[in-house]
Amino acid sequence: MNRQALAFSPVQRYLEQLHEELLETTGGEVASYIPELTHADPAWLGIALVTVDGHVYQVGDSRQPFTIQSISKTITYGLALEDRGLDHVVSRVGVEPSGEAFNSISLEPETGRPLNPMINAGAIATTGMVEARPGEDPMSRILQTFARYTGRPMELDEQVYRSESETGHRNRAIAHLLYGHGIVDRAPEEVLDLYFRQCSILVNARDLAAMGACLANNGVNPVTGVVALKSRHVEKVLSVMSTCGMYDFSGGWIFNVGMPAKSGVGGGIMAVLPGQFGLGVFSPALDEKGNSVRGIQACKRLSSDFGLHLFNVARSTSSSVLRRVYDSAKFASRRRRNANELELLATQGRRVRIYELQGELLFGNTESLTLDMLAALSEADFLVIDLRRVIACDMASILLLSGLCERVAAQGRALFFTDCTQLYRLKKHLQLLTLTQQPGWLYFEDTDHAVEWCENRLLAAADLAPAVEPVGTDLCRQYLCAGMTPEEIQSLRGAGQDRRFPAGTRIVRAGDDADSLYFILSGQVEVLVNTEAGHQLRVTTLGPGTVFGEVALVGRKRRTADVVAATDAVCLEVRFDMLPDAVRTRMLMNMAGYFANKIEQDTELMQHLG
Repeated sequence: MNRQALAFSPVQRYLEQLHEELLETTGGEVASYIPELTHADPAWLGIALVTVDGHVYQVGDSRQPFTIQSISKTITYGLALEDRGLDHVVSRVGVEPSGEAFNSISLEPETGRPLNPMINAGAIATTGMVEARPGEDPMSRILQTFARYTGRPMELDEQVYRSESETGHRNRAIAHLLYGHGIVDRAPEEVLDLYFRQCSILVNARDLAAMGACLANNGVNPVTGVVALKSRHVEKVLSVMSTCGMYDFSGGWIFNVGMPAKSGVGGGIMAVLPGQFGLGVFSPALDEKGNSVRGIQACKRLSSDFGLHLFNVARSTSSSVLRRVYDSAKFASRRRRNANELELLATQGRRVRIYELQGELLFGNTESLTLDMLAALSEADFLVIDLRRVIACDMASILLLSGLCERVAAQGRALFFTDCTQLYRLKKHLQLLTLTQQPGWLYFEDTDHAVEWCENRLLAAADLAPAVEPVGTDLCRQYLCAGMTPEEIQSLRGAGQDRRFPAGTRIVRAGDDADSLYFILSGQVEVLVNTEAGHQLRVTTLGPGTVFGEVALVGRKRRTADVVAATDAVCLEVRFDMLPDAVRTRMLMNMAGYFANKIEQDTELMQHLG
């Protein structure tokens, strides 16, 4: 993905604003029960987000290393599931919330089984399940597993490891109890040493976001494509994160934030929105429950501002909502143009980019879409978003599209939305945005009018727009009159009369007798047909130098469409019964050639549209 597009993304801008606001948040204290952790600077704040499409956003101290601590429990739990299988793991470690502190001795009275793998007792048990492999000890396997999640080699903070090992008396008590109940089958000190080491692995906020993105992406690292965890285990890891990942705050967390998450006393929080992204936040100051104060605020804000609660958006957005993208150079508006205009639009029309969307707009797919559009601004001046086939959009997508409006306007380009009548929330929000910030977007009822508007701006910039008016008075340049002698042109003009039509006038009505044709001398008219739904659809817009009603020359007795003056217009109306035979024959020949070319163009368009 274009790095510049990422930098201008509404997501990046939002994270920058959120980071700036959270810097004002105070409260909490750096963890002190592990002496080495007291050296962390409480002012540090890093935020990172990695999408399932592999897009990486980060702000602040996102590269500041810190020890992972309890967040490691999620990764080791997944590794234990792969090594020992679900039945074995669940037989020794439960999945019920404890409602107690992370270092509580929460064991079932009779079995000695820890209540879940996210408290220390359960994590020590699952760490003891990691198997050695030929040539690989358990710690090497844990480091390699972490590397698959983060996409980079991992290492320990030896000082933190020693500090934890020297002061971890409560964990030693837990390990011996587990050993006594047969929950761990290796020597307690061996298991504890492995546990202290895994908690001392150095990570940063970007690493946490990448780890979360792997879980959001069904176990596959979206940046590297490496499988970090087998897919059948992902839902189990996410489940215990949802109910147990934030210790005795887990209930309040899932209620208010609604994303599976895991915190660590090093100041990190890893959150996951399945099918969409992983989030990593680092800020060392903790609340009384051992969770990062700013980390919780960051996750709450993201969830609230974008409507990301899991039970609001419990759908995967990995499938694209982009149905097709094309430009006006190849598929122009229905406005009929003269030769000079067509020649210019054949080359300049690529500056008008049309995005046809479908399905549901949610955070994940809209984020990826906005990046594509921002990248397109290197070549396009006009972006048209066709929402005709979009059935719903959540608040996250609305905010992302609003941010896109602002970014496009800031670069001096134009953005257009079409056919969003059914998307009431989106339309109202964009209207409000226009009133308050004037971002430079427009709304059209249909895509064709939006594309025509863009084409007109291209023509005006090339000084072609004024040149179209005189064309209409020169009948020699009308396609129906090609090859006629001056005498035939004169007889044609003599067979007609100039008619003036104020804007909004219905010139012909569908079903009326067809007894004349109209050469447009000035102004514009629209050809409209009625749909089965009762709406009028624009077939084309015609301007000076074009003609309508000519199909009746081949024998059609009734009008098939309405023609309405879009502006004040002047037309030369020619009755069929007044035409000389030679003129009529020439017109029929010219019309046959024109429609043969039109059929060829329409066939090409249909092939493109599938």
